[in-house]
Amino acid sequence: MQAKEDDAKPQIDAAAIVRRARRLRFRVRPGAVSALAGAYLGARPGTGLTFAELRAYEPGDDVRHLDWNVTARQGRPYVRRFIEERALTLWLVVDVSASLRFGPEGQGKADRAAQAAALLAAAAVQNGDRAGLLLVTDRVELEILPDGGPRHLARLVRALVATPAVSRKTELTSALAILGRARRRGLVVVLSDFLEPGRGPAGAWRALARRHEVLALRFVEPREEKLPSVGLIALTDAETGARRVIDSSSSRVQALFASAANERRASFRSWCAEAGLIGFELSTDEDPISLLLRIFRGRSVRRGGAR
Repeated sequence: MQAKEDDAKPQIDAAAIVRRARRLRFRVRPGAVSALAGAYLGARPGTGLTFAELRAYEPGDDVRHLDWNVTARQGRPYVRRFIEERALTLWLVVDVSASLRFGPEGQGKADRAAQAAALLAAAAVQNGDRAGLLLVTDRVELEILPDGGPRHLARLVRALVATPAVSRKTELTSALAILGRARRRGLVVVLSDFLEPGRGPAGAWRALARRHEVLALRFVEPREEKLPSVGLIALTDAETGARRVIDSSSSRVQALFASAANERRASFRSWCAEAGLIGFELSTDEDPISLLLRIFRGRSVRRGGAR
């Protein structure tokens, strides 16, 4: 009896993995990383202050740090000294479900998401931050805890190209339990095509956005926006396997296809606003580095909405 597709063990093509890893390392070139690292540093959320010690007041100390309870007990002024928490935790949540596997080799949605994630991880590590990775479908396929340094970055890049997904479906909220355990405020970047219903209820994400800053990067393949006119074509839902034959030359079909694309875009923007996330759309026909630079150089600190 033939096993169900979801239960079958994923086949690993070693040669394909090597090709993808080389291509991804090429994308994460030093010049691009340096430019992104500067933009990323200026846009990253603050991480706050950590209490260091209590000591007697000295001229020049900030009076706002006076500890009035201790001052009253000791009869002379005492101040609390703080140190700035400079290291930020960056969590990358990358959708690896079947719907991402659309587009030409090297420029499909999955490729662009992996490239963008690798660039962000490299920028974070270069700035002394810790980067963690969650590869998700309707489950967490892989978890790499946040860390820093070149060896950790290499591990993240390898994971982005060499981790086969068991499930074909999408449920991004599968990552929330892990992200919810992170105590320090950080930056969470979710990379997906954000198709319904995979992104999950807005309320679940709103709770996360109250603790961390969350960016949602939606990857769109141009043929998902405008149907090419090539006559009869068979379309297959990558996650459910449902098939449908349409006449792509029909003006009515073209109009319905464009309308559906507009509805997806509007739905994503509405969902971001409701969830309290900052959303951006990235086309796969453009190198992610230019898009990421625009995002981190010009993004607003306001939460909610999409661009």
